[in-house]
Amino acid sequence: MPRCKIKDDLRPYLDEINASKESAVASYIAEDGPQYRVLLKYMPEFIDQVPIGASKTDLDMTLHRQLHQRQVKVKQEGQEILAEAGALGDGNAEGFYRRFEKFVSDENELGKTALAQYVVHRRVIVELLEKALSINPDTGRYALEKAVHSLVFPMRATSDDVPFEQQNLWIIDERLTFHSFLSSDEPLSQLPVLVNDSDSRPDLLVLDIVNHAIAFSEDKDPVGSIVVIEFKKPERSGYKEDPVSQAYRMIRELRAGELLDKTGRRLRPANANIPAFCYIICDLTPGLETMVQNMGGRRTPDNLGYYGYNDALNAYYEVISYTKLLADAKKRNRILFEKLNLPPPS
Repeated sequence: MPRCKIKDDLRPYLDEINASKESAVASYIAEDGPQYRVLLKYMPEFIDQVPIGASKTDLDMTLHRQLHQRQVKVKQEGQEILAEAGALGDGNAEGFYRRFEKFVSDENELGKTALAQYVVHRRVIVELLEKALSINPDTGRYALEKAVHSLVFPMRATSDDVPFEQQNLWIIDERLTFHSFLSSDEPLSQLPVLVNDSDSRPDLLVLDIVNHAIAFSEDKDPVGSIVVIEFKKPERSGYKEDPVSQAYRMIRELRAGELLDKTGRRLRPANANIPAFCYIICDLTPGLETMVQNMGGRRTPDNLGYYGYNDALNAYYEVISYTKLLADAKKRNRILFEKLNLPPPS
């Protein structure tokens, strides 16, 4: 019997199977994979590749493969369009622009997908942060500060080692995402962009380095700002050195050194007036609150942290409780989660 005849005979059964698979794919995208929403309208093109009775893992792998193929196709199309643009003449302009408009539409869809993937990533990180800040029911203890530190940025690494998608500084402040160089738990004396003999080891050091042309000019500093971030163990009760003073000490040490560009050339010494920002991530124990209040720290409006400014050092500081860190991360991202119909963090 000819194959086409067999296929026609089986059509009612195949249609029923495909309808079931389409329902499973749509349900998975709605509940677990909003980053694949762009593929819904192309489902008839690949539904035969979805296994019968597919698990969530099977669905994710199939959709990921389809999305990647579409991304490769759009990228190739973009390269061809750029190549043709240089030889564009009056005779083929209309066809070119029709093709260009379709490319822009397809690229925009994939851009939305990439954004959705990033929002899902944030949702997972917020959940992990909440878990890291919860007491362990088996031990009755909280996790070490290293757990939160590693979520924000991997330890013993720099921004040259860690891909952007693994850098979650938005948990503390969205503006920290835009930096030139970041080090995590590395001695100042070993950083490739500094000439410094200090063995101080900031939990996180963020430098905003201006471009080289400006850095060599007479009236500009090579560093636009310095940020020091310190994590303290949850419910820590005592400090040999109060955390704000510790951050101030490292700011002074940084300003005393010199900066290197990526070729190893020395830039002139950093000016003492370079703006500095200090973030202390900790629990607001009575002892710590007394230290901060003695420094003239002001309470944040939500009563979950403190902030202040040291005029002599041109340094602004924030003491952020772990409760505030988690609450603010949820608030900043709530609208993004809602737009993708993701359930709100608990």
